Amino acid sequence: MSEKDSVATEVSTQTGPRADPRGYYSPGWGYQIPSGPSSYGLPGPEPGIVWAGVPARFGALLVDAIVIVAIAFATILAVGSVETSGSAGSSDSPGSLALSLGLLLFLLIYHPLCWYLFGQTVGQKALGMRIVRASNGAPIGLSDVLVRYAIFFLVTLIVPLGIISAVMAAQDPFKRAWHDQVARTIVVRRHW
Repeated sequence: MSEKDSVATEVSTQTGPRADPRGYYSPGWGYQIPSGPSSYGLPGPEPGIVWAGVPARFGALLVDAIVIVAIAFATILAVGSVETSGSAGSSDSPGSLALSLGLLLFLLIYHPLCWYLFGQTVGQKALGMRIVRASNGAPIGLSDVLVRYAIFFLVTLIVPLGIISAVMAAQDPFKRAWHDQVARTIVVRRHW
């Protein structure tokens, strides 16, 4: 048997998910599916993947807040320049109204759009995190995103609920916040 044949045989007998170029695994990545009648609960992460805890998730929220504030600041500057270049005495120009509505739309759809398109926000990507279905590690769908965002939005607006959710996530063995539990999602991250 030549060296080339032995390598091909070795590769063909390997099992498990394959890593993609970004360092994540293909659908089903990060999970070892439990088997047998006594296998209850969530599957576990692959080696090199861990549940994302509260400090990492809070760090991702801070990075996202910086991104959002930078875009809001740039939009406010653009609104100011549109107003000064418009007609004198008119502060409700169509350009400034369009920019203001665009900013409001951006603030509302930033998280759910990022979760749906990429499985992560900019902050989560910066910290090596990804949101997946808790049952099998597959990417989350539109219904998962909408349910998750509805709870996330409520918990973010009402600060005491956010604190309670964070405390509960810290005590949960899978580090799930309320929005994860309701939407049946989980946040995993690469273990550096």
